[in-house]
Amino acid sequence: MSYLPLSDRQQSLRDLAREVATREVGPRAAATDRDRAFPRESLAALREAGLWGLRVDTADGGLGADLLSTCLVVEEVARKCPSTGMCYKMHIEASELVSRMPSAAQRQGIVREIAAGQAFLTVAGGETAGSGDDWVPGMQLSAVTRTAEGYRLDGIRKSYVTSAGEATHYFMLCRVGEDAKPNQLTALLVPADQVQWETLESWNGLGMRGNNSMPMRFAGAVPEANRIGDEHAAAKYLGAVMMPVVALTYGAAYLGVAAGAYELACVEGAKRYPSGARRIDSPINQRRMAEMSARIEAARALLHAAASAGDAGQVQAPLPYLQAKVVCSEAAVWVTQELMTMFGGTAFAARLPFERYFRDARAGMIMGLANDEAYQSIFAMLFPEPRK
Repeated sequence: MSYLPLSDRQQSLRDLAREVATREVGPRAAATDRDRAFPRESLAALREAGLWGLRVDTADGGLGADLLSTCLVVEEVARKCPSTGMCYKMHIEASELVSRMPSAAQRQGIVREIAAGQAFLTVAGGETAGSGDDWVPGMQLSAVTRTAEGYRLDGIRKSYVTSAGEATHYFMLCRVGEDAKPNQLTALLVPADQVQWETLESWNGLGMRGNNSMPMRFAGAVPEANRIGDEHAAAKYLGAVMMPVVALTYGAAYLGVAAGAYELACVEGAKRYPSGARRIDSPINQRRMAEMSARIEAARALLHAAASAGDAGQVQAPLPYLQAKVVCSEAAVWVTQELMTMFGGTAFAARLPFERYFRDARAGMIMGLANDEAYQSIFAMLFPEPRK
């Protein structure tokens, strides 16, 4: 449900995503998880539907979707296959900055390629604090060297790369020069066919098994024309331009996990045993189903309200975006946990897909914008330090 009125355009985009996800994405979801297979065919179906250019302006050949439409589309994809939903979400996130503030050359080049489904992007994010891939975020990103040919990436290692080895372009944050301060970040768009790269280990995750989230190492040069925005100024762009899409699409993806699992529970719970009884005949399970529906709709209402406020220009700080992200991801964890209990041995034996949703949901707590970090930011906005 959506308790906010949707425009004809918003309903049309939601319905398009739902149709493609139901026809193409959902039937492949179990194999994607079982085989730890990157969902190429599912993503190709989204491309054929024109959804790779979801956030690109119509003047540049894209769909020109607003924030609320973006949430609707991502939820529909993740509802059927969370792995596909996450790969698609990261493409939308990586495309956002270059689509919102491109140079003239980028508008004629990469932006139109995204809109045409010729470019598939992801974020080459995060670096670890020590040697090896210990998944502890580093406090300072690596520095690249500025030369006459552009920016040298030699030795740059990124730890958290969804769609690693599959994307045509990698959105990357770095420092330019060793003297650059930790907050003096520069955004680069790195074409996979113009640099050297390698994936450093296979993805063997508890959940989101199809998203190819691997560490990568890059080498070679990126021309200055591939810089997005001004040098050393990416931090301000991230907050003002990218944060709404980053946080809201994370929320939408995990709302999709909760809604997809609940949708299946409505079907499976109503099936009759040989005795004629149904799982939802139990008063305990009736309470569960009712409470899960309320939790999902509460999360969706907050997500849609935050997105609509952003579309209306009413959000001055990212507080509602972060609140929506943590509420949606925690709803996914709670709902899938309840369903594992409700369906008992059949769920734990993986005869039903709830176990897959249960595993996928837990990534929302710590991946990308981790909830612990998000809550710290929320607290800082609620209780700001007095200006000196």
